[in-house]
Amino acid sequence: MFNIKIADISVGIDNKYKFIKNMCHDYITLDKAKFTVSVTDEEIAREQTGEAEFPPDYLEALAVYRKIAEKLSEYEGFLMHGVLISVEDRGVLFCAASGTGKTTHALLWKELLGDKCDIINGDKPIVRIREGVPYAYGTPWCGKENIHKNTSVRITDIYFVHRAEENSVEDMMRREILPSLLPSIHIPENGVGKVLEAIDAFARSVSFKRLYCNRDIAAAKVAYNAIFGE
Repeated sequence: MFNIKIADISVGIDNKYKFIKNMCHDYITLDKAKFTVSVTDEEIAREQTGEAEFPPDYLEALAVYRKIAEKLSEYEGFLMHGVLISVEDRGVLFCAASGTGKTTHALLWKELLGDKCDIINGDKPIVRIREGVPYAYGTPWCGKENIHKNTSVRITDIYFVHRAEENSVEDMMRREILPSLLPSIHIPENGVGKVLEAIDAFARSVSFKRLYCNRDIAAAKVAYNAIFGE
């Protein structure tokens, strides 16, 4: 049993295996937990999908995060699938289907900008609405590259990433945003109304663009210039 603090929420984890405690090392806190999460062997087994066989300690970590995600609506928050970076105190989130190249593109920004760019989370950041303002948070659940940082940033821009031969950016129309956004958000079984309110506030506060890109550093230059100017 140990406590972590993610997205400014203290969470108790009643774990079976050491793996998750080691994984959450940078987030461990002595603060009193607002809620505690534990998972059963059956819930762990349900995380085993596809042909690849994963050990139960790894699957426990997935099951625990799934339960944490179910509680986020109580804190004006939700779990997103995307890669979160911070540039000049602005949070930029790259969303796309797995395998599209979100992390690759984020790494191009890091190559382009050096210390001006931090990758906060490589796969599943948490978003919370704080006094009407959307913030995104790093967590230790961060994808196979294991890129994360225990910090937060105000979200200002989202790119929906598409592979292309030529690099270009286009602004999205308001009616296009929610259908594009919802597949990247974990919708809890309970508290749907609250999370939809948080999503609505989020969608009204952030700039949304489509990014068509290849894997050359020129793609990062085009995307950066569309937000920050040349």
